Amino acid sequence: MSAFRKLDRPFFDQIADEVRGSRILAPGEAPRAGEEVRTFSLAMVPAEDAEPGSRAAPLDLRVAVSGAALVSAIARIDQVIVVSTIVSILFGAAVGFAVARRLVQPLNTLATEARKVAEGTAAPVEVRGRDEVAELAKAFNAMIEDLETTRRRLGAAERVAAWREAARRIAHEIKNPLAPIRASIETLRRLRAREDPAFDGYFDEATKTVLQEVRRVASIVDEFSRYARIAPPRPADVDPVEIGRHVVGLFQAEEEPQTKPVADPVPRLSIVTSPCGALRADREQIVQVLVNLVKNAMEATRPKDGKPAGHVRVEVEPAGPEAVRFVVRDDGPGVESTIVTRLFEPYASNKQGGTGLGLAIAQRIAVEHGGAIAYARGPNGGAVFRVILPRRGPKEPPPEEPVVPRPQQQGPT
Repeated sequence: MSAFRKLDRPFFDQIADEVRGSRILAPGEAPRAGEEVRTFSLAMVPAEDAEPGSRAAPLDLRVAVSGAALVSAIARIDQVIVVSTIVSILFGAAVGFAVARRLVQPLNTLATEARKVAEGTAAPVEVRGRDEVAELAKAFNAMIEDLETTRRRLGAAERVAAWREAARRIAHEIKNPLAPIRASIETLRRLRAREDPAFDGYFDEATKTVLQEVRRVASIVDEFSRYARIAPPRPADVDPVEIGRHVVGLFQAEEEPQTKPVADPVPRLSIVTSPCGALRADREQIVQVLVNLVKNAMEATRPKDGKPAGHVRVEVEPAGPEAVRFVVRDDGPGVESTIVTRLFEPYASNKQGGTGLGLAIAQRIAVEHGGAIAYARGPNGGAVFRVILPRRGPKEPPPEEPVVPRPQQQGPT
């Protein structure tokens, strides 16, 4: 306890110098303006050489503290608190943004690909980590594979069903001409057998009927063969606007010799285009689709029963960032409601002399390009056909695996 004897005034002055805004007042010293005084009483222990039983007088310390220094200290403390709070908020926001981005970005990718499922263009997503999002991505990829397998099976089943229906219809179409051919030949045989004098007169009529029906059968077979021989598309980068203008130019050249009524300022066939960029497709097959649609529209709007000719308009425009849309619309009578549901089936036609394969071929070409074709009735009547094709083009067929011959096993020698 003898160390308390060293707590002299220089010691307390040193402490006051280290504590800003405070000082030790000497006995009787008055505080300065703006200072607050605090008194502290420290108990003292008698020194070793003091008389036994004596008590040391307490040490009274008067400390003057500046009010401005207190305010400044409190302001610094508040500033430190505010800065620390802002830094903590920014740090928490950065950490939260990083975590949210790590979680949300895969979900956004999943959502984007999920929206493409209906179009059949969804692609597997990259799986990272082992959390719930990764499990969801694995499940999505498995679903995509299952859907692709199911789509291939359904496509194969639909093709089989389409060929069955086509075979049934072509058999029916061929059977119809056979009846008059058979009747004509049987009549000729009967007249010939009884040496009827009417044989020579009926021969010319019968052979004419037979030749007409044979040509009809040949036409049916040729159309069916053309439908069956559609080659897989050979995609290349093409300009959809140029294709549309090319097709319209073909029909406009045929319409030039015809005189358009002076009172009709609207052209018989017109085209409206918008910049579309490149499209990966088989140019000849897309031309074939548009030629078929424009031809049907031109035939549907021909002048009939005193009515003037109608109008056909071709539109080429982008269908979002990943597809191109071709539209052929006319103001004709439209498609009869009785065949709308089977409009794209082979031999579904109510047109006189039509084979019913044109729209079936157009649909097949559109599907093999990864797109679709649809019919709708115009707001003011008429027919509207829309063909939507993806910019990426048809899927490339998988390469055929080479056939490796199995080594022949040699017998015992």
